[in-house]
Amino acid sequence: MLSLPDAWAGLSAWYGAVLAGMAAPWLIATVLALTTLLLEDLAIAAGVALATQGAIGWTLSMAAVGGGIAIGDIGLYALGLGATRIPWLHRRYVGQRRLWAQQQLLPRLPSAVLLARVVPGLRLLTYTACGFVRVPLGRFCAWVVLAVALWTLGLYALSVAIGQQIAQRLGVAPPVAVALPILVLAAAVPLWRRLRPASALSRPE
Repeated sequence: MLSLPDAWAGLSAWYGAVLAGMAAPWLIATVLALTTLLLEDLAIAAGVALATQGAIGWTLSMAAVGGGIAIGDIGLYALGLGATRIPWLHRRYVGQRRLWAQQQLLPRLPSAVLLARVVPGLRLLTYTACGFVRVPLGRFCAWVVLAVALWTLGLYALSVAIGQQIAQRLGVAPPVAVALPILVLAAAVPLWRRLRPASALSRPE
């Protein structure tokens, strides 16, 4: 998870490129999608800000960010699938968890996928587990797409709603104001993860 100063620096670089006329919408969309694979929070903040700026359309921005996130999530499934055949991946991601994963995931795949999308720290464990117990790929992808769509739309809407209030009350430029809620959330999540109790999906002993 990125720090607030790093996120702000990255977002500033985005604005510099856009305002200098260096980025066409299709290029922005491509970079947004790729950025989600490394810094999902920064990609969302940048996508909202750049759409507010007018550098990219809202639909294209959300599609690029959501598409990139979904590809990353499916990549975790592929990692888990590879762990069934590659010894070092098996040791790292499977261990003694196969029976546990079958009991936890197969009966409740929809809730597991949706919960992992919104609770920090669960996605790597849950989505790789889906791969190594061979949850049907079609079902997994369908629930991932739904989870990502809801997640992306929700964060965009939240950022715009709060950002408009920040812009009006504090006089902050709208593109910056709409990015602030996501950047603050990104900075707060590491603290929340340290304070929260162990999850029911935590790795078994």
